[in-house]
Amino acid sequence: MTITHLRLLLQRRKIFLLAAGAAGLGMPAWAQTRTPLLMDGKKTLFQRVLTRPGAGLASAPGGAAGTPLEPFSVFFVYERKEQGGKTWLLVGAGSDGKTSGYVSEAEVVPWRHSITLAFATPGNRERVLFFREREGVTTFINSDNAVAETQRVIKQIADSKGSLGPANPVIAIEPEKYVDLKSQFYLLPVLDAASTLLKSGYRVRLVKVASVTRDAAASPTTGAAAPAPANNSGIVNFNSAVVFVIDATSSMQPYIDRAYKALQEVLRESEEAKVSNRVRFGLIGFQDDPAKAKGVEYLSKIFVDPAQNASREQFLAGMSKLKATQSSTRAYAEDAYAAIDQALQKINWENYGGRYIVYITDASAREGNSPFASTRLSTDQVRAQAQEKGVAIYTMHLLTAEGTKDHAIAEAQFKRLSNWPGKGPLYFPVTAGDPTKLESDVRRMAHALVEQVKSPDKTSAPAAKGDEVQESVNAVGRAMVLAYLGRQQGVKSPPMYEAWACDRDVRDRSTASLSVRVLLTKNQLSDLQSTLRNLLAAMEKAQVDPASFFNQLRSAAVAMGRDPSKLGQGKAKNLEQAGLMGEYLDGLPYQSVLMSMDFDAWTNMGVGKSQAVLDTIRSKVALYQRFHDDVDRWVKLNPAASDGDRVYPVPIDELP
Repeated sequence: MTITHLRLLLQRRKIFLLAAGAAGLGMPAWAQTRTPLLMDGKKTLFQRVLTRPGAGLASAPGGAAGTPLEPFSVFFVYERKEQGGKTWLLVGAGSDGKTSGYVSEAEVVPWRHSITLAFATPGNRERVLFFREREGVTTFINSDNAVAETQRVIKQIADSKGSLGPANPVIAIEPEKYVDLKSQFYLLPVLDAASTLLKSGYRVRLVKVASVTRDAAASPTTGAAAPAPANNSGIVNFNSAVVFVIDATSSMQPYIDRAYKALQEVLRESEEAKVSNRVRFGLIGFQDDPAKAKGVEYLSKIFVDPAQNASREQFLAGMSKLKATQSSTRAYAEDAYAAIDQALQKINWENYGGRYIVYITDASAREGNSPFASTRLSTDQVRAQAQEKGVAIYTMHLLTAEGTKDHAIAEAQFKRLSNWPGKGPLYFPVTAGDPTKLESDVRRMAHALVEQVKSPDKTSAPAAKGDEVQESVNAVGRAMVLAYLGRQQGVKSPPMYEAWACDRDVRDRSTASLSVRVLLTKNQLSDLQSTLRNLLAAMEKAQVDPASFFNQLRSAAVAMGRDPSKLGQGKAKNLEQAGLMGEYLDGLPYQSVLMSMDFDAWTNMGVGKSQAVLDTIRSKVALYQRFHDDVDRWVKLNPAASDGDRVYPVPIDELP
């Protein structure tokens, strides 16, 4: 026997012994190579499901559920079996071949991607109707009387005490009041979606969603709808915080004096009306970084915290200390976002139903790409941060002669900053920078906000024709009251199984009725932040070529929408190079800017536009840190979960 023959014999004997050992341990052959089932039409993406309340694991198909599962748990599907007239799924927590047991298909929903929906800001749109069939919602949104039909269904639900019956095409309706994601967490995973062109020429998206809440769902055959709205108990306790963020640079002293005078009067009125304990005023001033600009005292400073402002005298004492600096700052644009960011981060808004920032300035704000911007946040990121906290930003822009060249830049910026869902920009220019006009506007706005607290169950005082201040307070105030009542009364998402809806308001197609979110854990958000930061650093050092940079950047965005865990595992570094970009994108119901862009579009943008995209991404990295550090933002779905496994549905617009 040659040495070669001997080696072959020993190798075969070794293989035989390994196989025999595995058999002796009772390990079936498939256990070593088992993988989850693939999604229909996919070559690399596995089937996953999300558990509903009441789901439990069984040791065999049709067996008794022995281990209860936390709602919102994600599992991979390894096998489907029919037993006792039901479909049972063999599931495992990971894709590594380890299975946990069987769960009934009725107790889970498909989790094809991480994109979900949530109800948009209420108050300035009609409530969302959910239909049993796609044809039902298609007929509804194309009708000429969709608004009247919505009101008819709402009345019908109220008259029937929540039940429409199994024959009605509508299966559920959005609650009248806000559903707070933190205290009454819910998801509306998108099961199917289709873009459709209405008779009016407007394009909308029809979505099939499943409602997953912490509570057990109603039977899918009952036609259950949201119960009639609860009464407005607790409305008498509605309160507001109004924080003035005022430019305190060298040109602003006349305006600070006029604002002080206006607020003196408003505070006196609120005390006389006995609502001063329910409407608290705060004050933040901003100048520039004292370490980099000579003669200034602070970058931003809280002069009055509304939580510590118990009286008119305390507020006025604090405001009397706000003085404009005599020194010039480093640029005409000011570092205003440092102050607004401080207001959002340091003021405890959770204690208030009405949440308002009134921003007064005569200059544009430094964008995140400015070397003088301390926050690195862009206008859009500041607005996103505010709206996630339910804070409305009113902007009073002083159109002074000195700032003529800056007016158009500031106006466009402030309109984006103050844009309120369903209402539009809360932007109020002060013609010619007239101090007297500012005093009048501050008085009217503060007075309207005080009146709103006095009568929160009404839409405040009727607005006279052309009174934009009162109109805005009415519109935003209604949304604030609905959000407050929703939190106070623990309003929940309607219990239903699956239904179709339209993602746009039936009254105003430009208004979103559902906001698009991506469910991320803290760890996944950290992975995204780290990936983007490292990629941007590599690009700046010329360590990556333009094509690879763009493909890796786009791959990170697509992975977030499809399966965020793959980013942390390093499995989605360059989907284009791996030939998987189409695999990941196909079937995503919504896409962020980078998801929908290809390399040709990127290279044809030109230096200016591509640089703007990169600046936006840098600002988003800064925003992710604020999301991460905001302890009130994150929800712990499983009591046994670690802090890194807390989740939050991040708006898709805030992804790359």
